[in-house]
Amino acid sequence: MKKLVFILAMSFFIGIGCILIGFFYQDNIVFHGFTIVGICVLLGVAVKTMDQLIDEIKIKSYRLWILPLALFIPSSMAYLALTEGPVIGMVIGTVIGLLITGKIDHLAYIVSIVLFITLVFFASVSHMINIEITTFYIIPVAAVGSFLDEFGHEHWKRNKRSITFIFKHWFFLKTFAFFGFLLGFAQPIHFIGFLCFDIFYDLVDTANRYDVKSKKFVSADL
Repeated sequence: MKKLVFILAMSFFIGIGCILIGFFYQDNIVFHGFTIVGICVLLGVAVKTMDQLIDEIKIKSYRLWILPLALFIPSSMAYLALTEGPVIGMVIGTVIGLLITGKIDHLAYIVSIVLFITLVFFASVSHMINIEITTFYIIPVAAVGSFLDEFGHEHWKRNKRSITFIFKHWFFLKTFAFFGFLLGFAQPIHFIGFLCFDIFYDLVDTANRYDVKSKKFVSADL
């Protein structure tokens, strides 16, 4: 638990620090990237923390954080969507993949999805955001990547080690995001933000699997 608290605290300071740098130098396009990175760091931590609160942690006082996280996550994603076009396609595509694999199985997930779509809809209607044509290319690609990652992560057999490693670390969505950047559907900062989200998502998962008694990390499923 101490390692998890340390990871959460470190992530919070890194995320908030990057956001503040971007805020104070918001007219500079380079420093604007810090805002994206900071939000993605916090989102990675928030999404994995909510997952674990729903699936693994049964302490009632901790589970009270589920609702605040369910509101923070879509609000932050919608804020990113105001200036970063690929965000909408990536989020909606990923959600579609999760829906197909049956991973949207808790009210908190549904609240987050509905809130994100609602915020994006009103932002679009009020002309605060323009949904680009590339969004409709990103959605099916992200959906396929999300589906392959989740399906493989849950169902692939352990004896095929090379394939198991790919599914264990959700390589498909990462690979598709990388090629999306190479093909010009996203900017370098978008891919960097995606990696920051993924790294801090994994950090929370790794810290939560640390067994204090044995002083070892417990292997995750697949």
